[in-house]
Amino acid sequence: MLRSILLISLCSAAGLASGPSEAIVEHVSVVAQEQASNSSQTQTAKERKKKIRSKSERVPAAAAITSTRNVARASLTQRSPEGYLAELVIMDSGLPIRNPQDLQMIGSSGSQISDGSRIIFENFVLPFEGTVRFKSPNKMNTVIYERVINFKINEVGSWVVRVEL
Repeated sequence: MLRSILLISLCSAAGLASGPSEAIVEHVSVVAQEQASNSSQTQTAKERKKKIRSKSERVPAAAAITSTRNVARASLTQRSPEGYLAELVIMDSGLPIRNPQDLQMIGSSGSQISDGSRIIFENFVLPFEGTVRFKSPNKMNTVIYERVINFKINEVGSWVVRVEL
């Protein structure tokens, strides 16, 4: 559209046309139609993306980490498709922490087991929401942080919640 206006004004300034000729008017209408069709195509593409996004938001993920605090990385992976079990593995500098300080495990259902070798949520009902709180020092051993991991499981299976400090 801007090109058409510029073309008309240049032709008028040069004295080539006392007014817009039929060719120029026709060119302007063709450009306007192309721009209208492009904007409608863009709009439909945006609508398609919106529809795809809204459908994917309706379907919950099989399992996800919902939030963390004072944790470098947390992931949730499925070990096997059978069972109702979630095991927590806490890693600090590549080594597992077996007995974290002030460990608190809260689950929406099922039972929690924390012995010297494993930290487990088991026999839960889906959808399951779990929260784990514990304290551990920073890398320099100068400050003790409270670490929190929240996760949700929506499908049956044996899951591993891996936390890296």
